[in-house]
Amino acid sequence: MLSAHALGLLACPRDQQPLIPSGSSLSCPQGHRYLTIEGIPVLLRDDVPQTHWAALLALDVARSGALPDDWRAAAHVDGVHPFVQESIGATGGNLYRSLIGRLPTYPIPDLPLSEGNGRTLVDVGCNWGRWTIAAARRGYRPIGVDPSLQAVIAARAVCEQLGIAADFVVGDARHLPLQTASVDAAFSYSVLQHFSKPDARRAAADISRMLVPGGIALVQMPNVYGLRSMIQQARRRFREPEKFEVRYWSPSELRQTFDSAIGPTHLSADGFFSLNAQPAEAALLPTHLRALVHTSAALARIANRVPPLVNAADSVWVRSAKS
Repeated sequence: MLSAHALGLLACPRDQQPLIPSGSSLSCPQGHRYLTIEGIPVLLRDDVPQTHWAALLALDVARSGALPDDWRAAAHVDGVHPFVQESIGATGGNLYRSLIGRLPTYPIPDLPLSEGNGRTLVDVGCNWGRWTIAAARRGYRPIGVDPSLQAVIAARAVCEQLGIAADFVVGDARHLPLQTASVDAAFSYSVLQHFSKPDARRAAADISRMLVPGGIALVQMPNVYGLRSMIQQARRRFREPEKFEVRYWSPSELRQTFDSAIGPTHLSADGFFSLNAQPAEAALLPTHLRALVHTSAALARIANRVPPLVNAADSVWVRSAKS
């Protein structure tokens, strides 16, 4: 079940009005009603196009109330949850393909934010909770939001297994189910890069809406000028991306978009040669990929001391302060 803290922050994704519990659902004063499945609110709008097929599936489950049996799979006491084993290639990136079904433990990165000290952080597009867990360990009170009900159910089970206090809801990054000016920090990794640019801008605007004045947003995005990014674009012949394919952004586009939507924005390097390489997880990878991750991290440190080199990174952090 949601904590009282998280429940008090929820809002209708249509009109941002507070949500009131009523049996197995939540309703706003305007009469919009959202079902709760296995204690998890499904706060998706059914009147807008969805960004991912998982949202359509979540809406179908909410309408029927019939949860597939395999979605209830609990995390093993000493092992890795089956959902994480199956999805790590998608959530962790191409570096993890060889570890699909063979993860010995959970890959949890280090959150590149200052200590939380009990402040609220929303992990936008949390999936199984990789960064939500990192936020909790950093001292935040995290709320994970994702359009996949199956992923959120798994995230809650993983947190229970690891003894992590976190809340999870099913929601859309473009229509976040949280009250206006209610959240101290927002974080998103490897999510908005899959949206169309209009949808990504909509998500940035809604992140801004829920942040308190002075709140911080940290979003990872792909740089169009990175070496790997150029190779990937060449592989698809520089055509327009389709469905959930990555959209590449120029540094100036990112600054302009987030500066306009949220507030003063600064770019820094996250990594080179990959969009998901995190040093804290490198020990899980094969030796040659481990070396790539550490090389990426070393180049990122250099780039962040010589700002023009950030423009050559494949993956960049977009840090914005709410005006």
